[in-house]
Amino acid sequence: MSPVLDASVFIAAISPTERHHHQARRLFDSHPDTEQFLVPELFRVEVIAGLSRRGEPADLLDTVDAVIRGPRFHARPLDGELLERAVHVARVARLRAYDAVYVALALMWNEPILTLDGEVVERTGASFGDLRVFGSA
Repeated sequence: MSPVLDASVFIAAISPTERHHHQARRLFDSHPDTEQFLVPELFRVEVIAGLSRRGEPADLLDTVDAVIRGPRFHARPLDGELLERAVHVARVARLRAYDAVYVALALMWNEPILTLDGEVVERTGASFGDLRVFGSA
């Protein structure tokens, strides 16, 4: 199993000052270290941008970027198929663009999604009953 990891879970898991740090850490650590997380390519940009906007130091950004590019994360390109699926998800579940991409990836690969976003949990549950969602805020 390679669950789709929401960028907000990763950021909260590596940031002890985040409000949902402990919940995110438990969720992140529930997946074996030897197995990959499935993420869209935009995950890298989303994580680095989120940390950079908070004023995190360059050495931390470099370390996190190296981890994201490492073997623990299997990044999938935002190709035509994923884009079309994300548009469908956005329309049906009324999700924000990034959230729709993560949900579409989970649906395409028939994998669960790890998220702390209550809106994603609520709206995908109502629209995509077969999607397995773990962790909500």
